[in-house]
Amino acid sequence: MRERILVHGAETLADYELLEVLLFYAIPRRDTNPQAKALLSTFGTLGKLLQSSANTLEKHGLSRRLISLLELPVLAARSLMENDDDVPLQLSDAGALMKYLQGTLHRMDGPTIGVICLDSNNGLITEKTFPAGSNLHALHRPIACLLLSCHATAGIIAYYHPRSPATALAPEVRGLKQALQSLGITIHESVLIGEGWYVSMSEAGLL
Repeated sequence: MRERILVHGAETLADYELLEVLLFYAIPRRDTNPQAKALLSTFGTLGKLLQSSANTLEKHGLSRRLISLLELPVLAARSLMENDDDVPLQLSDAGALMKYLQGTLHRMDGPTIGVICLDSNNGLITEKTFPAGSNLHALHRPIACLLLSCHATAGIIAYYHPRSPATALAPEVRGLKQALQSLGITIHESVLIGEGWYVSMSEAGLL
């Protein structure tokens, strides 16, 4: 397999073959083909497998060493998207936003609130997460400090693995949105996202 990659390039490999190569580095001296095919059969695609949370992967029998290895391609892809100082990642449309959120979802093992800071062109500045056990109202001050410290003009609230429906969380977001208006900062959107699904509060008419 390694000789094939060297001669023809990795783009010639099927998904199960790419996964087989990744597994080989975590499980040397063993045929990884059966496990690669079994994992793809379970998760459907290589992308869904790589973006699954560590807890989900552990439930399917993967070791911590293997999970850490599988996190590397996603982290590398995010770095390529985010770290070009000349061209900030743009989150001005729903497609770009959901691609970004799905890329960060695998890091969230439980309920988490994410605050995405945007510049005046809706370019990504940074993201910070807070424990979802806190009511969003109690986080008004730290969220405001975060947005002001990075000179953000707008923000997006993401509820990762939420325990409450959008209708219950929307009043919290509307309260934050109103509080930030006096600082000249706008909350563009709030999204609830879990594995395989999401709910946009703006699309649902809740903001």
